[in-house]
Amino acid sequence: MTTAPIARASRYAALDGLRGLAAAAIVVHHAWLFDHGDNRTHVITAFDSVVDELRLGVALFFVLSGFLVYRPFAAAALDGTRRPSLAVYTRRRVARILPAYWLVLAASFVLLAAIDHPGRATLGQLPIFLAFAQNQFTATHGHLDPPMWSLTVEVSFYALLPLVGLVASRLATRREAQLGLCAALAACGLAFCALASVEGWGTTVTDSLLTQIPVFACGMAVAVLAHRRTVTARTGRRLVLAALPLAVFGGWLEVAAFPSEGPLRTALCDFPAAVGFALVVYALVASPIRARALGSVPMRTLGTLSYGMYLWHFPLIYGLRAAGLWPSELLPAMALTLGGAIALAAISWYGLERPIVRWAHRSSARDAPPPEPDLSGPQSEPTAHRAIPVAAAPRG
Repeated sequence: MTTAPIARASRYAALDGLRGLAAAAIVVHHAWLFDHGDNRTHVITAFDSVVDELRLGVALFFVLSGFLVYRPFAAAALDGTRRPSLAVYTRRRVARILPAYWLVLAASFVLLAAIDHPGRATLGQLPIFLAFAQNQFTATHGHLDPPMWSLTVEVSFYALLPLVGLVASRLATRREAQLGLCAALAACGLAFCALASVEGWGTTVTDSLLTQIPVFACGMAVAVLAHRRTVTARTGRRLVLAALPLAVFGGWLEVAAFPSEGPLRTALCDFPAAVGFALVVYALVASPIRARALGSVPMRTLGTLSYGMYLWHFPLIYGLRAAGLWPSELLPAMALTLGGAIALAAISWYGLERPIVRWAHRSSARDAPPPEPDLSGPQSEPTAHRAIPVAAAPRG
């Protein structure tokens, strides 16, 4: 193993492709949920079991976020250099998240009010959504755009990260000390998950960063491990082979070990899958293994549009169903939802998001050295099916 810095542009392009795959998985998963809800006599097949695990796109997004957003803080801590500018960091996160979020909030508010959907919100409740606090109130949890529960978690992570970076800068520059910080965060999160399960706390408590920080910590650990370090292609391939069982079967491992809901099952929080995703990310960024498909232009474009896909696909589903345009067959429903979400995301990206992101980068150039490409994007795109109101997607 070497410790010399190398250029890894193609590796980070592959991560963009991973994000695109995660977004597509979540959109397809939600289309399946609505179809499954309509077919109350639907028999669960092996295909259904596979599609249901596409919910793990949530964990993949959070791992990518932990790695990409924490990477500058980890580098500063390990090198003993100045931490990233808080002003620049805040400006770029705000520019990337808020404009599209506000637009979709307004569109969802109008749409759901027009169709008198049970997931609508009142005008007085909008400030709660604007403050990313909808998860913490029963009256707003799962309303307007249910997948946004994970965006509130993501924003909480963004708010916490400068403080974590400050703590990291106070630790020794030794890699082991920095990894210890990541392990401590994961341990605290897992302990909170167990406590929440034992005490029976509801989703207004558990749909928060406190239960998801172990997943973010996996990505943060990759940022520490991969800094100025490379491994051979052979080692990278071995890492991927070791990671795939965890990444693919992580959720099933949890269910198999704890068939019924309980403290231990809740405490896992998809942690095995997150570890698997983290190993894949490390293999891509620290070894010269090729991932041409993930780094291809279509996959990178899908990754660029992933935030918009996440934001728009639920309002799209609501609108299609209200207009009587929802296909009665599963595959057409999946294709229509995915295609429509990509189209809306492209309009949002090129018409609104990209100009504002570029402005944020230009305006912050004088406050910090030229940064590496902002590949973190909107890592909090997806959601698991637990956030969907029964009225929105009745189940069989």
